[in-house]
Amino acid sequence: MRLLIKKKLNKEIIHYASDDLFISSHYNRIFLTKNGHEKVIQLPGDGWKGLLGLVRLTRRAARLDKCNIFPVNEGLVIIRQGLVYRYDLEKNVLSQTLKLMNCRNILHQGMCRTERGDLFFGEYGNNPNRTAVPIYRSQDFGLSWQTIYSFPTGKIKHVHGCYWDQIEKKVWIFTGDFKGECYALCTDPDFKKVEWIGDGHQVYRMCNAFFEESAIHWIMDSQLEDSYHIKMDRKTRLVEKLTIFPGPVWYIKQLKDGYYIAATAQEIGPGVHDGFSHLMASRDLVHWEDIHQFRHDGLPKRLFKFGVAAFADGDQTSQGFYIFGEALKELDGKSILCQIEN
Repeated sequence: MRLLIKKKLNKEIIHYASDDLFISSHYNRIFLTKNGHEKVIQLPGDGWKGLLGLVRLTRRAARLDKCNIFPVNEGLVIIRQGLVYRYDLEKNVLSQTLKLMNCRNILHQGMCRTERGDLFFGEYGNNPNRTAVPIYRSQDFGLSWQTIYSFPTGKIKHVHGCYWDQIEKKVWIFTGDFKGECYALCTDPDFKKVEWIGDGHQVYRMCNAFFEESAIHWIMDSQLEDSYHIKMDRKTRLVEKLTIFPGPVWYIKQLKDGYYIAATAQEIGPGVHDGFSHLMASRDLVHWEDIHQFRHDGLPKRLFKFGVAAFADGDQTSQGFYIFGEALKELDGKSILCQIEN
């Protein structure tokens, strides 16, 4: 397999792409196309920091380029600079609904929606003092939020994401980052029974998962040691290490025609094997192929960010899916439409 780049797009982030809906953002503006009609949404400015936001490199260094957008029932849930908004697409009204405690944004893909419509996400912040980390729930499509669960002080650094498991009808929550902080939690949507899985070590450090009938698969997100594809048996909760990856993995995606894709991140540590973000693909969650590499752009990583390639949400196939990136040559603040060739 190999990656074919069909089209390059001047889109900083592509949040969602399907046949009838396309959502991208550039700094504090959102561009939404639905059934052929385009809408531009202006988010609140950043005061004097807005000057830094005018240039991609300073925007990147000041962490002003990032936002999260999730489409929900004729509206959008938006997270940017520590604030959560609900945008009503029919009334064209933006309302602030929540202020986060210790977090600017969450990881892309990090919010989930259950089959009854509940939304969940957890805070993903630096949290140097290891203060309590909340999980938020909305039962009205983002109009209001409640803290449904809170990790106690000192337990974890942050939440990598919340994900709905259609098979077990449960919410899975992944945490990190260091020794004693890495777990998978499995819970009912009301958090009446919370199952803790793992021992806090790096094997249980992951950002997302593939939910299969008999097993749950994830790829480790560890710059501290080698990252493996991990397979966990649903019944026994026992794990086994499979393929080793050339670096930690933040973002994965299952395509509609049977392909699985994952991108390694350019961080700092012994778990990062080279200077590239690798795009990996599989047809069976057993054999993985390295189908493309994006080189890190060489700027200091702690100031100008790690090199990351990410995937747009929404139903896409191997013949057309979107990748956007940061701190990668030819893919910093840009996006591409791709397909996989055999």
